[in-house]
Formats: sequence, structure tokens, C-alpha cells
Amino acid sequence: MSGGDFSSPLYRKIMAQLSTLRTEIRNITGAIDTSEIADSVFTDLINKGQNLLADEANLFEAYGTRNAVSGTAEYTMLSGSDWTKVTESASTSTTNLSDMTRIYRVDYNGNKCTRINKSAIYDIANDSSEFAFTTSKAYYIHQNKLGIFPIPSDTSEIKVYYFRTPTALSSDSDNPEMDSRFDEALIYYGCWRIMERLRDINMMPYFKNEFLEMKQKIIDDGEKRFGEMTFEMPYNDF
Repeated sequence: MSGGDFSSPLYRKIMAQLSTLRTEIRNITGAIDTSEIADSVFTDLINKGQNLLADEANLFEAYGTRNAVSGTAEYTMLSGSDWTKVTESASTSTTNLSDMTRIYRVDYNGNKCTRINKSAIYDIANDSSEFAFTTSKAYYIHQNKLGIFPIPSDTSEIKVYYFRTPTALSSDSDNPEMDSRFDEALIYYGCWRIMERLRDINMMPYFKNEFLEMKQKIIDDGEKRFGEMTFEMPYNDF
């Protein structure tokens, strides 16, 4: 292996602070000189790695709520301040759902909505559709907006369940949101991308393969932890 310091093996327990992850990647890749590759580059790569894992393994769940507006069909999600967002650790009012990666359920007035395509609606204003559904309301996606069909005539609660991106790491003492068992995945991702920058064609595939293997373990862990497989409809709206 060229230029790396592997005196501290990756399987050891890592204190997953941002500064520790950066140092680990620097030591392994030999990219010690901060004037050559700045800390900000490593921070960006670690955040990108966590975002990628969160997206592909559906690591972080959240939901957002707001009241419907009578006579209004579509509701902006990724901007504005009309939503209250709830994650595993916090509840935030007057916000938006800009951290959304994909929706997996929508409720209206406490009842699950059916997912439909907007193209199946003949006339939104007149609530005319070719699509037969058994729930009282359906939902569709139009650009970055959530559509409720038939158009609400009251102010019941809309509740959007979704998978989200994690909070970005910025301070040296910040910890990744993902399970500390998989900190190595962030290190492998950082090493892979640093090797690309250093044009080390020998080590690049090694770290890429290690990262992809870790990514698959994380995906499998989420599916198998509770002893049953998860079956999902793969909607990719955002």
C-alpha cells in the first residue's frame, strides 16, 4: 500500500467525532499536509458519504405536519415555513421539509392516503379521476408540491412520512447521526475520494470496494435487524 498509515486498523472502535474521522482518513491515505488538502475538503466528503448512506439505506425517518387549506389542492414542501417537522431527536415548527429524500406515506385527518399519478386525474378542480381508490383521500406529487385529491374542503391535518438527509457535520466535536458501528463506512468513502484526488489508481479501487461492501452491510442491517424483510414501492420523488 502506498503512502498510507495503517498502524491503527479500521476495525478498532473509533470515537466518531468529525475531527477524529478526518484524522483517520488523513493517516490512512497519507494526506497529512493541510496546505495540500484542507480540512474543509475532508468535512465535505464525510458529509457526502453520510448523505449517500442515508439515502440508499433509508437510515433516518421523519414526518411533517400541517393543516390543509379548504379549496387548496397542492402544498409546497421543500421551501417556506408551513410545516412542523419531527425527527428522532427534535420537533421544529414553522419550517419546511427540505431535508426530504423520499416520501413513504401520507395521511389525511389520521387516515392513510393512496398514492396516485397526477396524470390519472381528469379534472383536479372538479375532483374527476379515472383512478379508483379505497381511501377517502389520495395524494400525488407535482414538481416539489404535495397534492391532495379530492381537493380538501376542510382544514384537517396532512401528515407526510419521509426519509431524510442527516444534519451536516461542521464543528470538530460533531458526531455522525448514523450508528457508530458503521463509522468505517465514512472513513472508507473519504479514503476513496481522497485517492481520486491524489490520482492513486492502485488504492482507489480498494477503498471503493470496501465502502460498497460496508454500504451493503448497512442496507442489509436495516432490513434484517428485526428478523423480517422490508418490501417497498420504490418512489423517487426528490
